[in-house]
Amino acid sequence: MPNILRPLFSPIRAVLTKHPTPEDVASVIKATGVGALISALNALIYTIGAFERHEPIFLLLWFGSVVLLGIGLTRMSLRARRRTVTRVSPRAARRLIATSVLLALPWALLPFQVFGLREGGDPLVVLVVCIGMLAGGVFMLHRALTAAIAYMLTILLAVALSIHTGGWDQAWPVTAYCLLFGVFLAYFALIAGETARQRDASVQALSKAVSGLRAARDENYLLANIDDTTGLLNRKAFNARLAEAVAAQRAEGGAFSLLLMDLDRFKNVNDLFGHGVGDELLAEVARRLRANLHEGDVVGRIGGDEFCIILREARDEAQIRAVAGRLLEALNRPARLVGRQLHPGASIGAVICPEDAAEPVELFLKADLALNRAKESGRGQCVKFDDHLRQQVIAEDQIEAGLREALKDNLLYVQYQPKICLRDGMPMGAEALVRWKMQDGEKVPPDHFLSIAAERGMLPALSRHIAEAVAGHILDWRAAGLTPGKIALNLHPDDIKSPELLMETIHMFEDRGISGKDLLLEITEGCLIGRGTDMVSRLLDALDERGYDLSLDDFGTGHAALAHLKKIPVAEIKIDRSFVSGLEYRRDDRAIVAAIVEIARGLGIRSVAEGVETEAQRQILLELGVDAGQGYLWSRPISADSFAAFLEAQNRAAS
Repeated sequence: MPNILRPLFSPIRAVLTKHPTPEDVASVIKATGVGALISALNALIYTIGAFERHEPIFLLLWFGSVVLLGIGLTRMSLRARRRTVTRVSPRAARRLIATSVLLALPWALLPFQVFGLREGGDPLVVLVVCIGMLAGGVFMLHRALTAAIAYMLTILLAVALSIHTGGWDQAWPVTAYCLLFGVFLAYFALIAGETARQRDASVQALSKAVSGLRAARDENYLLANIDDTTGLLNRKAFNARLAEAVAAQRAEGGAFSLLLMDLDRFKNVNDLFGHGVGDELLAEVARRLRANLHEGDVVGRIGGDEFCIILREARDEAQIRAVAGRLLEALNRPARLVGRQLHPGASIGAVICPEDAAEPVELFLKADLALNRAKESGRGQCVKFDDHLRQQVIAEDQIEAGLREALKDNLLYVQYQPKICLRDGMPMGAEALVRWKMQDGEKVPPDHFLSIAAERGMLPALSRHIAEAVAGHILDWRAAGLTPGKIALNLHPDDIKSPELLMETIHMFEDRGISGKDLLLEITEGCLIGRGTDMVSRLLDALDERGYDLSLDDFGTGHAALAHLKKIPVAEIKIDRSFVSGLEYRRDDRAIVAAIVEIARGLGIRSVAEGVETEAQRQILLELGVDAGQGYLWSRPISADSFAAFLEAQNRAAS
């Protein structure tokens, strides 16, 4: 081809050699059956109308060929529809062109019979029929341009050649018309095909975008609602399902049960084998729970080793015990994980809605009480909330109500138990202890009302009340010229795991001129157990850097106290009174105290003995090297004014 013509023919060549896509072929296959049917109907109509003017044998043979060809192409189309087209090979593209030529042949033979051989038929009718079939075929094949052009050329060339062969006067005008009509049809097929492909691309892009959005939605749902370790609902999602169940119960009546389950000794698994094995055990527990619950029941993991279950069909204690027995039996079977045989085991607390409670928070609270009873009773069993527990809840509700009144009416007060240096007998500080005397004069033990305050969300207000009272007393003593030493402020585990509130309290002290020279922060091992321990360690480090000494209370009674001494900046350890009380007659208590003192001395921290009541105990503690003591030997917990008088008396005695 001359170089000058290449710019003209290159686009045409690119169009003609354009390879059909799988979507193009699928469109042609889908339309083939309809096209064959229409072709057969047109042939039937033409045969009936032209039967008297045509050669009957030719007409019957021609009609038969159209019908047989239509049947064959339809069968091929049906077979092709069953296959998914993912790639169009060059051979398949050539077969498509050959099929289009085959489909056009009967309509190419008809003008040869009428125009070329002049053997009957109305030339105008034949021309109209051929033009109609030509347009219909190109429309059917517009997604495969080369096939459409092959179909079109087969009929157009047959019309033009047959007119010239028959010697018609209108041969050249008809040829010109065929040329122009063919160009128009080719252009139509090109534009329609490109439009269809662009639409396919848009639909595909839209489908991909929708799939992406759907996948993102599903992923967000999983992240927001599904626990990664077990595949169960997380706390947030389970709470939502519980709220829905409560709302449905109110609207429709009936009842359902809530089970709160806690694995027995799960912490031992994490400590002995690592958190990886612990996670595998949790996943195995989740599988066993799902396998032993009905389809309509809802199960979720709401904490470290805590699971919660909504039993929609369990409406009385007998049904609860049947399900709980099945679950406990399944969990008691040994689980073999990473070459180790573990025995999960669990305890269950159960409650019925609305018989026992009708609000989600109350349901959880009462199920938790039942769970605690199950653990106290020996674990591995199910306890349903009952009248005894109900009375306990009523009593705790009364404590809560009274505590709120006490906070409002300022009935809570702080007493101080002096801390005495064993070497010289001089005060070196005191421990602040909260007390509550009810309106009727009854005293409520601090351990009791502090735990209720923590459960009922009152601890922040209570802790702030105590801190402000201590701050006021320190300022009063300072104004009186007294030096009480460091006052130990007890921190509840919930206090230390709410760093924002704790730091607000620290800022309150510092705004009043009270710092680490005046305060010592006393913590228990409960502050260091459970979730968020890394955050707790960082908080304690920050308080130490701020100048506040830390005292670890009840040392020796926890199972991991030595490990905690390595993680937190402790300045003082307090020897529990259970070891001090037997010093005079129990060798093992004396050995334990001696070991604790040696640990403290080796770490460079103070040791303080609690519960010192006799002179003999004081003497033994002094011989063992204990630095300080607290107890009735020197003073019971006393008011701020009495503590001021105690300090003045000690100062006079020293002078």
